[in-house]
Amino acid sequence: MGVNHTPATTRRGPVPLHRIIGGEETAPHELPYQVSVQWNYNNDSITPMHFCGGAILTESWILTAAHCKTSYTEDGFIEIVAGAHNILSPEEVNQRRKAEQIITHEQYCGTVCPYDIALIRVADPFVLGETVNPIRLPTLNESFYGNALVSGWGAVTPALIPEYPDKLRAMLYWAPYFQKVVLPLVDYAECRQLWYDVSHLAETNLCAGPEDGSKSSCSADSGGPLVTMNGTRVSEEPVLIGLVSWGPYPCASPWRPNIFTGVAYFIEWIRQHVEKPDQPGRGAQ
Repeated sequence: MGVNHTPATTRRGPVPLHRIIGGEETAPHELPYQVSVQWNYNNDSITPMHFCGGAILTESWILTAAHCKTSYTEDGFIEIVAGAHNILSPEEVNQRRKAEQIITHEQYCGTVCPYDIALIRVADPFVLGETVNPIRLPTLNESFYGNALVSGWGAVTPALIPEYPDKLRAMLYWAPYFQKVVLPLVDYAECRQLWYDVSHLAETNLCAGPEDGSKSSCSADSGGPLVTMNGTRVSEEPVLIGLVSWGPYPCASPWRPNIFTGVAYFIEWIRQHVEKPDQPGRGAQ
């Protein structure tokens, strides 16, 4: 894997998304399907760095964004952390697994574009339970309306030098603490009009975000899950409908909804690899 340079265009142009804005801290283990994708420097004196999110599909497979396949140092490696809340706390009990295989979609272009989806197989299976648990996939080409929840440990301000949380933050669309936020889903035709000046918005994308831009995902939220909601709470059986892909720069810009990879369009691709774990596909690490 080569070093990834995050692309940026104009001031309002699209960039891969890495953070959550306008959200709130989750309760510990409220979202047991969420993982932190981290860079382990292979050096005990350096704390691993969170840089993306992802969702648990099985005890061995994680779904994330293809642009999360990256490298920061020659001797380091990607590590998946499940059951986390405060990712900076050395006392926190969680499960860490080294990424053994990364499969990116064969049509992914390598930058801001459609097919931004990847599977990660961990070297040792996670121990599933109340704090680490898979999320359900949608049916092929299933449509969704209303609100959705997005979550992650990304930055919580849209500043050029953003502020990052230590705990999981979720927005009902979904920082060191896990954060979340709620976002309204935006119809594709309307989203296409709002993003009239880009060519890489595809029908396999989902759009979500309020018109005023007050709630948004952003830096270090990439690859994180967008899930169905029941009112203002996560459904008892949440469904993974999207993965954080790209959005405006700076984050949380009015009339610029965030863009997600629509998981329902890739069910066959996911099953092709997850059900045949010993047959690496094209794009495998």
